[in-house]
Amino acid sequence: MRRPSSVPSRPAGLLLAVLLASTALASPALADEAEAEGTVEGVVVTGSRDGYAAKVTESAAKLKMSLKETPQSVTVITRERMDDFGLMTIANVLEQTTGITVQENDSSRVNFTSRGFAIANFQLDGVPTTYSSGNSTMGDTLIYERVEVVRGATGLVTGSGDPSATVNLIRKAPTLDLKGSVGLVAGSWNRGRVEADLSGPIFAAGRVRARVAGAFEDKESYIDFLEEKKKVALAVIEADLTDTTLARIGYDYLEVTPRGTTWGTSPMFYRDGTPTSYSPSYNAAARWSSWDRNTSNLYGAIEQKLPGDWLVRVALNRRQSESTAKLYYGYGGYPDRQTGGGLIVADYFNIYEEEETGYDVYATGPFELFGRKHELVVGVNGYERDGTTMNAAIDTSRPRPYPMTIPDIRTWDGRIPEPYVVNLGTPNQIARTKESGVYGALRFNPIDRLKVIVGVRSSEWETKTDRYNLAGGYTNTTGAYSADRITPYFGAVFDITPQVSAYVSYSDLFKPQSNRNKFNELLAPVIGANYEGGLKGEFLNGRLLGSLVGFYVKQDNLAEIDPTVPDGFLLPDGSSAYRAVSGAETRGVEAEVTGQITERWRVAGGYTYAYTENAAKVRINTLNPRNIARIYTTYDLTGPLQGLTVGGGLNWQSEIYTLATVPTSNTATVRRNVSQGSYVLANLMARYRWNERLSLTVNVDNLFDKTYYRRVGFYNGGYFGEPRKVTVTLRAGF
Repeated sequence: MRRPSSVPSRPAGLLLAVLLASTALASPALADEAEAEGTVEGVVVTGSRDGYAAKVTESAAKLKMSLKETPQSVTVITRERMDDFGLMTIANVLEQTTGITVQENDSSRVNFTSRGFAIANFQLDGVPTTYSSGNSTMGDTLIYERVEVVRGATGLVTGSGDPSATVNLIRKAPTLDLKGSVGLVAGSWNRGRVEADLSGPIFAAGRVRARVAGAFEDKESYIDFLEEKKKVALAVIEADLTDTTLARIGYDYLEVTPRGTTWGTSPMFYRDGTPTSYSPSYNAAARWSSWDRNTSNLYGAIEQKLPGDWLVRVALNRRQSESTAKLYYGYGGYPDRQTGGGLIVADYFNIYEEEETGYDVYATGPFELFGRKHELVVGVNGYERDGTTMNAAIDTSRPRPYPMTIPDIRTWDGRIPEPYVVNLGTPNQIARTKESGVYGALRFNPIDRLKVIVGVRSSEWETKTDRYNLAGGYTNTTGAYSADRITPYFGAVFDITPQVSAYVSYSDLFKPQSNRNKFNELLAPVIGANYEGGLKGEFLNGRLLGSLVGFYVKQDNLAEIDPTVPDGFLLPDGSSAYRAVSGAETRGVEAEVTGQITERWRVAGGYTYAYTENAAKVRINTLNPRNIARIYTTYDLTGPLQGLTVGGGLNWQSEIYTLATVPTSNTATVRRNVSQGSYVLANLMARYRWNERLSLTVNVDNLFDKTYYRRVGFYNGGYFGEPRKVTVTLRAGF
C-alpha cells in the first residue's frame, strides 16, 4: 500500500484562480442571458431547481439581509447543492464549505474548524446549541432545507463569541402545495438507504400544513469490520392561527448504531522507527466495539406580524441525547515490524446523557428617524444544558476475557469476547452549563449607499459539575465558574456600485472554555477582537455572488495542547491538558463565488488563507491547513442529451503537521513533527432526469483513490481519509 503523498499546491491554486476569475468576470453575453432568464429564489423546496445562491440570511445579526448586505463572510449550502453532490451528513456539507476543515479523531468523533479554530457554536433554526465531537450525534441532512455558515465572530447573537464560525441548520418546513419524494440510495461498501419526504396542507383550506420525512440507512465501511445503521425522522405541523400569526411545532430524531467502532488512529511508525505502510482499511478494534448515540429535538416557534412591518418571534428547542460507548482499541505503543505485536489496548464502557433547552426571542422591524427608514432588533437567547455521566464501567471484579495488547496486528480480525460491564443506573457526575444574553442592534441608513450596524450583547455564563457516589447521593461540586461580558459589534456596508459593495466589521471575542491545565484548573475565558473587511458583489442579475475578504484576530488565553506534559498524560477525567496562549494573532484572506452563471451552469467555490502565531511569532494551530481551496460546478446539457446534468469538484489543502512521539529505535523515542503533505481530491457527479419527477444520480468521491491522512498526531498516529466512493441515488417525486 502506498504512503500518503503530497500533491503540489500550484496546479490546484492556479485552477481555482482561473475558475473564480472566469465566473466573477463573466462576459456581457452571459449577463444578457442571465437577465433574460429571471431571478432565483434562495429558499428551495424538495424537487425544485433554484440554484446554489441564497438571497437572504438572518444568521449574522437577526436582521433580514442579502448576503451582499451582510458585513461578514457567509456561505449558504442549499438543498439543491446537497442533492447534487450527495451531501447526506453535516460533515459532508462542511467538507464543501469555504474555509472549513473536517478532521476525525476516530470513526465516531469529528471535529470542525474555521480559520484555524474549533467550531462549537451551532444553531437549530436560529436557536443556540453547541457541538461536541465526543457527545454530539452527527446530523443527517434529510431534515434540513439549507445550512448557513457565518465565518468569524458572531458573539452578538450566539453569546460565546469566537473567531471560527456559527453553523445554522435550517429545518424543512411544511409547504403550501402537496409535495413528496422517495429516494433509494446504494453505494460502496454495501451501503443501502431509503428515504421519504411528504409535505402539504392537511385541512382548513391550507391554513394548517404538515411535513413528515424519514430515512433508514445500513452500510459497511472502507475500515475493516466497521458497519453502521442509522434512523432519521422528522414531523412538523404549521398553522396560520390568524392572518398575522404563524405557529410551528416539530420533532426530529436521529439514531446511530455502529459496530467495529474505532477509538483512535493508525500507527504511523513501527517500533524500530521506520514508517508503517498500513492501508485505510486498518482497524485495531473489536467487532463488538460500539458507540451508540441518539438525539431528539422537540421544537416550536410562534411568529407574530405587527403593524409597521414589525415581527416578533419566539422559538424553543428541547434536545435530549444519549451516548453508550463500549470500546476496545489498540491505541498506544508501536507495532513490531517483524511480529506485528506491541500495540497497547484501551477498553472503556460509558453512558452519557444530555438534556438541553435553548431559546431565542426577538423583535425586529423598521423605524423612521431624520426622514429615513432604519431597522432595529432586540432579543434574548441562550440555553441550559445538563450532561450526565452515569455510574457505569467495565466490571473489574472479573478477569477481562481478552488480551490488553494486540498479539499480531497483521492477522487481527477483532473476534474476541465482550467484557462484563456494570451500569448502576445512578449519576456519577452532572456537568451543568447555562448561557444567556440580551442583545440589540441598529441598522442605520444614513444615505442610500451606506448601511451601518451598531450592536451590543450582555452575556452571562455559568458552569459547575455536581458529583455523586455510587448510590446516586450528592457528594460535592467542582469546577464552579461564572463570567459575564459586554460584547460590542459594528458593521458597515457601502455600495460602490449597484453590483459591488465594500464592508468592514468588528466584534469583541469572549468565549468561556472548559479546557483545563496540567494542574486540572480551568483556563480563563478567551478574550480578544475580530476585524474583517472586504468586497462583495452580485453579478448576472443577482444570480452570481462573489466576495474577497481579509480578516485579523487577536486573542488572549487561547487554548492549545500543552507540549510540556509527558506523552500519554491525562487529567483525572481522561481529557488532555491544555495551556493558555496570550498574544495569539491570526491573519487571513478569503475569496468565494456562489451561484449561477447561466440557467444551466451552477458554480460554488472558495479559497481561504489563515495563519495563526503566538506572541513569540511561532505558528500554532498547525493541524489546520494554511491554505484551503474548493470549487464545485454542475451543468445541464441540452439537445440530444437533454435531461443530463454533469458536474464535479476539487478539494485542495496545504500541509498539516503537529508534534508527536516517534520511536528512533526499539527502546528510544523523540518528539518531532509528523505531517500530511498537501493533496487534492477530485469528485464527479452525473444525473439523468427523465422528467421533473424521476431522476438517477451518480456521485464519485475521491475519483483518483488518493491515500491520505485527514488528521495526524492523535495518539501519535494518523486517521485515513475515505478512498474512492461511488453512490447511486434513484429519486421519484410528485
